Amino acid sequence: MRKLKFIYNPFSGDGTVKNKLDYLIEKLQKSGYSMVPFRSDDINSLEKAFFDIHEDYEAICISGGDGTLSSVINIMASMRLSLPIGIFPFGTANDFAAHLNMPKDIEACCDIIKKGRIRRVDIGKVNESYFLNVCSAGLLTDVPYKTDTNMKNALGKLAYYMKSIEGIPRFTPFKMRLQYGDNVIEDNFLLFLILNGSSAGGFNKLVPNAKIDDGLMDVIAIKNTNISNILALFLKILRGEHIGDPNLYHFQIDKLTLTCDGYCETDIDGERGPDFPLDIEVKKHFLKVFVP
Repeated sequence: MRKLKFIYNPFSGDGTVKNKLDYLIEKLQKSGYSMVPFRSDDINSLEKAFFDIHEDYEAICISGGDGTLSSVINIMASMRLSLPIGIFPFGTANDFAAHLNMPKDIEACCDIIKKGRIRRVDIGKVNESYFLNVCSAGLLTDVPYKTDTNMKNALGKLAYYMKSIEGIPRFTPFKMRLQYGDNVIEDNFLLFLILNGSSAGGFNKLVPNAKIDDGLMDVIAIKNTNISNILALFLKILRGEHIGDPNLYHFQIDKLTLTCDGYCETDIDGERGPDFPLDIEVKKHFLKVFVP
């Protein structure tokens, strides 16, 4: 039988997976896989899941949200592992999985592994770290890890929306310099996002036409403006009608350098990111993923 590592976070989302491990083992065995489970209740324990990874493994499956998935990919990149991954999107935010149309159904996820269709997709590299879906700075940056876990599990994406709006009145804009190719932008910003897919933080229409395998990522940068313009822009973002708004920049890059005046926290896939300056590049077709 083919050997498969299954990494799961028992506290992600509603905790569905931990109660169905026997069912998972049965389904994957019938598909020809011998499943080796690893329970990871925090990101710091994830590296232990890879102590026995060697040539007889054929895939790695991950159950959790974007943060768990991103942490696994960083470990795989550091170890130069090129195994295909299977995604079981049972976290609060599953933006990367949503872009790939991954189902939130255990049986359907197992069927995807069984059918074995693999797609090569891009990921981003920022300084010495990797990100699957988004690298950001500014207004929404600390929302994922400052939102109460119980609130996230109870309200899902709504919890992120509520936390985002709550932080607007006391947020201090930051001055940033963006350099890509021969282009330079200097401005005061409220929010900066580099997106691999179409969504982040529960906002699922940030880049409606994004492609995850074209070697490019989309930059969305919201300028400093008054509160009424911000709220109007947020409504446009929810509807996917914000591209072209005069209060934001939108363009595509394969490489980008960012500097920032003063201190500003960054985020990669819902976890705290590196400090400025940031050197960002797209790693085209870096990751192999089981897809519908």
